[in-house]
Amino acid sequence: MEPVVVIADGSPRIDDIVRWATAHAALVEAEVEVHGPGDDFQAQLVVLGHRGRSGSALGLGGHVLPVVCGVDCDAVVVRGTQAARRGLHGRVTALVSGGPDDAAVLARAADFASVHHAALRVLHAAPPPLLRDDLDEDHSWVLERSTALLAGRPHTAVLVRRHPHEAISRCSDSDLIVVGPGETRTCGAVTRAALHHAPCPVLVVHRSVQEEHRVVPTLPAPRRPVRAQV
Repeated sequence: MEPVVVIADGSPRIDDIVRWATAHAALVEAEVEVHGPGDDFQAQLVVLGHRGRSGSALGLGGHVLPVVCGVDCDAVVVRGTQAARRGLHGRVTALVSGGPDDAAVLARAADFASVHHAALRVLHAAPPPLLRDDLDEDHSWVLERSTALLAGRPHTAVLVRRHPHEAISRCSDSDLIVVGPGETRTCGAVTRAALHHAPCPVLVVHRSVQEEHRVVPTLPAPRRPVRAQV
């Protein structure tokens, strides 16, 4: 079995990063290895901090996006409150959009929730219409689609009328937020928002996992917009 790899990047919270990686590795019966950002290695999961030696108090370390986007496996960026970093909330949140990443995000989130004995929450964040008379899309199909993809695995489904970065920043009761890589090679806007604003560790699903879950069951289709009710 491939190891869980910790990236030693000069992070001031390296003890928290190693603790998170070690706890997860024990649950999946894997070894833990420590490597530098530029090392060659194989891993089932890469774990790193969100700042590193060069990161400011308000941003990401300069190595974070290159590592997350460049490794050949999922990556967890350890950030957020101490309670979340230590897994005290007992909840994993999967952020879904109705897009092609959802199947892989849900599969990974369900697996992590099972391994960590945590509840699974599926969250879809949809901004409200700008004006009272604007047509508003019915977003409930995204959660129906997620339920179909989870195929009976226990979860709760939540639709919030907020921008994704606002919804992410309010997930203070989660130990892990799971997101897809987005549509670009340097992570999409929602993925970057999670890496910057999440109050807990963030798991970014690798593109190869997305490919594994490309074939999906027949799912509810998007519904036509309806008049906003305010």
